[in-house]
Amino acid sequence: MIKKDFPLLAASASDGRDLVYLDSAATSHKPWPVLDAMSDFYARNNANVHRAAYDLGRRATEMYEASRDAVAAFIGAPARDEIVFTKNTTEALNIVAGALAWADAPYRLESGDQILVTEMEHHSNLIPWRLLAERTGARLCHLGITDGGRLDLSRLAEQITPRTKVIAVGHASNSLGTINPIGPIAERAAQVGALVVVDAAQSVPHVGIDVGTLGADFVAFSGHKMCGPTGIGVLWGRTELLEALPPFLSGGSTIESISMDDLVFAAPPYKFEAGTPPIAEAVGLGAAIGYLRDIGLDDITDHTRALTEYALQELAEVPGTRLVGPSGAVDRGPVISFVLDDVPVERVRTALDQAGVAVRSGNHCAQLACLRFGVPATVRASFYLYNTPADIDVLSSELRTIAPRTPRTVRQTTGKEPVMPSTTTSNWGATFASADVDHVRSYQDVLVPALFHPWGCLLTGMLDPAEGSDCLDIGTGPGTVARIMAANAGPSGSVVGTDINSAMLALAAEQPPVQGAPIEYVESGAAPLDVPDAAFDIVTAQHVLQFVPDRPAALAEIRRALRPGGRLGVMTWLGLDDNPLFQALHQAVAALLGDEPAARFAEPWTLEPDMVAQTVEDAGFTDVTTHLRRMPITIPGGAPDLCRVFDFSAVRADVAALAPRLRTALHAVVASFSDTAGDASIHAHTAANVILARG
Repeated sequence: MIKKDFPLLAASASDGRDLVYLDSAATSHKPWPVLDAMSDFYARNNANVHRAAYDLGRRATEMYEASRDAVAAFIGAPARDEIVFTKNTTEALNIVAGALAWADAPYRLESGDQILVTEMEHHSNLIPWRLLAERTGARLCHLGITDGGRLDLSRLAEQITPRTKVIAVGHASNSLGTINPIGPIAERAAQVGALVVVDAAQSVPHVGIDVGTLGADFVAFSGHKMCGPTGIGVLWGRTELLEALPPFLSGGSTIESISMDDLVFAAPPYKFEAGTPPIAEAVGLGAAIGYLRDIGLDDITDHTRALTEYALQELAEVPGTRLVGPSGAVDRGPVISFVLDDVPVERVRTALDQAGVAVRSGNHCAQLACLRFGVPATVRASFYLYNTPADIDVLSSELRTIAPRTPRTVRQTTGKEPVMPSTTTSNWGATFASADVDHVRSYQDVLVPALFHPWGCLLTGMLDPAEGSDCLDIGTGPGTVARIMAANAGPSGSVVGTDINSAMLALAAEQPPVQGAPIEYVESGAAPLDVPDAAFDIVTAQHVLQFVPDRPAALAEIRRALRPGGRLGVMTWLGLDDNPLFQALHQAVAALLGDEPAARFAEPWTLEPDMVAQTVEDAGFTDVTTHLRRMPITIPGGAPDLCRVFDFSAVRADVAALAPRLRTALHAVVASFSDTAGDASIHAHTAANVILARG
């Protein structure tokens, strides 16, 4: 058994059971050959490298450079000098981004150039490029994710243009498990002369790569995810690029010669390896590569794929489990992210930990992917060569004890549309019970948390308020977006929420405070907007603009309130054809009341995305971008709760007396898109257009 090679896996959990380690996507365990190699280096061969002429120094250098040879062979590098040792993937990616900031033409980035990333990137392959864009004036753009959890390459020719200088893409997602095709991206990049930078931290340990055929210009990965030690990573780059680019870090070992008037850098890879390198760690990485080669990478790939298939099957049988990412094991790494209906991910993780099962919960440093699918966090189980089906049996068994007592029907992604968790049940009912706002209670009921909260998270996430931001939310209602922004802006920021209804603002103010920026509620419409000039860094309008009679005037007011360079986020529902949930309501009204009321109900969903974007641009905003998004929605109360949506439509009075008949009609209509027969909750999709712009 391979497990016996890993001493830590023989340790017991707190209650005496064996540790079930399912977090190898974060870091893998180390086998005895790696531990022995590092111990032997320190005990018998410890010296600095490349400097000492004595025997011990020569032996240390030979061991260090032998590991470089092992890495080059493992990834198919044409030359050993294309291997740069770093301390991890993050540092490797920062080396490339930093070098491009200082490079000479044709590699230097300038204002107007484009950097293309993807929505599923780990922050390590996102933040360096964002900083590079800010420092050079380049524009950061992204490839989206399909509903099935795959990279959306449908508009590749449009999105990779002659202005595209860098394309940064993860070979395998650490949150969704998706293995991305690099070939089509590299082919298009070659046509326009763009550089392709690949984060291979999650692929090298499991499926291996051949940089000679991958199509990338740079590849980065870490040793600690492939049975090697922490503190060692690898940057591979094409020889001509490493020779042309300046070092990001400088100092000892990076120069060939220096005088008061001249400086000549060493040849690659040494000009990128400043200071004393991680010598013992490099030796440990070489030993890890030897260990993986002895087992056979093809066998490892087959083993983890079989584990992934088995885990997908088992988790699909756990009541209330919902997967986030591709539904099958094809083109998928051994990473599975999921949630349990109505059970916070932290509770799932804690319960599993108490049972001796180690999993990860959170956004996994991949917030964009979470925002894309409308979830703040997931539970992630990841597997490696030392895991067995018995580990997965323990996971699924423990999850069954955590699952809701009255679960909804289990659903799994189909590859065509995402399946997301329902949002946490709101406690607004208790707030209403003690608040004297009877005349607006029905209005609040319309703003069902399950419907509006995920969109609020998405909009706020796309704007990403920085700590200390001053934010304005127009059409606050019960304060959903305002409160999400307050949590992001932090105590040093501020939030103003506006609404035309004073009772609604009073209700929002009575909700328990968030841990973040203070919120001030102001009774105001969108035009005029009763806030100071140039007072805000961020302004949001979630599903409000389509109800404003004079949109150009409202946008002019927003621009007045926004500081120069501040960010605007406008979200509007798409048409009924793109909104199955609202289309069902429209059909129910038509069936019961006829075409005229149905047409009035449909009015809010008549704004075309291009028209909204044009109106924003006409108001003087810059950097206007359009983003179409689909969101899976669960209405926990079924058809009766769905009827509440009528309360903010033009047909509220028409349907008020038809509750029993309307609910009957809705039960029939929603059957066309709900896959939960006999279940009180309704599962459907909504769609919206998000316009982002700058003042």
